[in-house]
Amino acid sequence: MSIHATAIISPKAELGTDVTVGPYAVIDDDVQIGDGCQIGPHAHVSGNTSIGSGTVIHTGANIGDTPQDLHYDGAPTRTEIGSKCVLREYVTIHRGSTEGSKTAIGDGVLLMAFAHLGHNCLLGDGVVVANMTMVGGHVEIGDRAFVSAACLIHQFVRIGRLAMVGGGNGFAQDIPPFCMLQFEQIQGANVVGLKRASIVPAARKAIRSAIKTYFFGGLNRSNALAEIRDAHGSVPEVEEFAAFIEGTKKGILPGRQTKARRSGSQS
Repeated sequence: MSIHATAIISPKAELGTDVTVGPYAVIDDDVQIGDGCQIGPHAHVSGNTSIGSGTVIHTGANIGDTPQDLHYDGAPTRTEIGSKCVLREYVTIHRGSTEGSKTAIGDGVLLMAFAHLGHNCLLGDGVVVANMTMVGGHVEIGDRAFVSAACLIHQFVRIGRLAMVGGGNGFAQDIPPFCMLQFEQIQGANVVGLKRASIVPAARKAIRSAIKTYFFGGLNRSNALAEIRDAHGSVPEVEEFAAFIEGTKKGILPGRQTKARRSGSQS
């Protein structure tokens, strides 16, 4: 264990083996830090926060602070950070806002410099959020989704597994799994991400077909989902795509407008 002389660590904090704490870092009460973690200079870990083994927190990051919620009354809430995550310079992550709730990210997550996660966000394993992206409260991001730099994500939005969000997008509706977003519109399938995730070719073809039918087939939602399930319902990834759409509360972002729809709207 290596702790700089200027670091301030509460006697109520729990540190694992081989933890490194840099100059002027602050670790408050009720913080649990796993084995092999690195806490950089001027980082602040507060609240009821747990950090998994091997996670690296860079300079000036603020993890587990109180939520930016006017209704927060000081109730006990949590922040949970998985193992082998990387939280770059000046990342901010706020804890849950209602009693017993939490903000949580999975294993192997990369949050690049100045990224912000609001209260009650839930991120899956392997998620990447790039520089200066602002994620509002209660947002859910599925495993291995990639959110590029300078995005603005409204509260309660869901981003599905293996989705790809281009830089500079601001949006307030959901992005289904396996989709690629740019200019606030679904452009098609995240083909590169599907290959990197070792999704088999037959499933990739079915996913592309499902996305084409839903976003570009000119059908309303119920008819599009029925057609998708008739054609590819036995493919688990396609069912995941369809079920995600059925579960939306914010609505689904539109597809790139290239032709008139045959009937109805999918908003």
